[in-house]
Amino acid sequence: MTAELTPPAEVVELDPLQQEGVAAVLDRHLAMVEGVSGPEESEIDVLDYRITVHPAGVSVLLALDAPSLQAAEEGAASVLDELIVETELLIGWSVAESAVRITEDEFNERLAAADDVDADDALQAAIEEALESSGEPAMDSAHWKHRLTELAPRLRAFDTGVFGIEGEQAALAAGALVHAVRVVTDEIFYDELALAVNNATVADAVGLLVLEELPPCYDKRYDAFFARSFVLASAAVAVRLTEPVWTSPRSVAEALALRLVINEARVVLEAAELMAWDDSEPVFESFANATFGGLEHHELYEIDVPLAGEAEPEVVERAAKLEAELHTQGLAFDQWFQPRDGAMNFHPYLDAP
Repeated sequence: MTAELTPPAEVVELDPLQQEGVAAVLDRHLAMVEGVSGPEESEIDVLDYRITVHPAGVSVLLALDAPSLQAAEEGAASVLDELIVETELLIGWSVAESAVRITEDEFNERLAAADDVDADDALQAAIEEALESSGEPAMDSAHWKHRLTELAPRLRAFDTGVFGIEGEQAALAAGALVHAVRVVTDEIFYDELALAVNNATVADAVGLLVLEELPPCYDKRYDAFFARSFVLASAAVAVRLTEPVWTSPRSVAEALALRLVINEARVVLEAAELMAWDDSEPVFESFANATFGGLEHHELYEIDVPLAGEAEPEVVERAAKLEAELHTQGLAFDQWFQPRDGAMNFHPYLDAP
């Protein structure tokens, strides 16, 4: 199913910042929708979705498991109508139209043509094929080139030479970092909500957006309180990127937050077809060499045993040894939010027991 969402009547055209904002809001809320009640109390599951934002509004593509096309149409309208009503930031938005993107017969043909004999795998393959061939427009490279170039001057802490390249590509890298700050911040907020609602840690949760990219050895320590602390550390890094003089990460948490921003910048450049993943590696390696200030946080990713939670006796012994070594280096989990210089001028929340 596809649906067109239109902004309030007084909005003539969405500017790039508004487009990014509404995409983030819709993505955050649709990710939490598992299903809806259809006609005659039928159950309709939301299997997947795609969001495409343009100056005139938003196109939403939904993959639904419904007993009929009519039920799917009603289910799609219900999902989006409820989302708009319950989301304060979408007040004034409306569903302009909805339509079947792929017919029941076409979907069944694709399902039957799936090679995998496993029914669940075949269903997922058919869904992905339907979504990929839905006619959804690809990310507009020209739009993103303009957008990222506009954002580039906000990276005031560095000149473009920090990337080891010059000209347009350097400006795109700078703009991608600024854009990535917004994306990572939104994703941390989403993950914090998911962890808080489920009283879970990253080790237990599914469907998280960004916290799963932190060192897995401590994934049982990443709970909602950690996520709130981490967003403050990431905010400090973001502010310093826009200041005239760069200050290297003052803590392990700040270094990890910067790493996430760099990774997201590379993702958007590749997705927009502005810089291939392999091509962006030396560009952002040059940037990393100038920014991390010698904090060897990458060693945390090399640890292949859990350092928190229950484990076998032989693993516990090895974990204790590794924990002691990390503590000596200032990389142990209980040191992540402590400034390396020993200063006390950091957010009081980060010093909470």
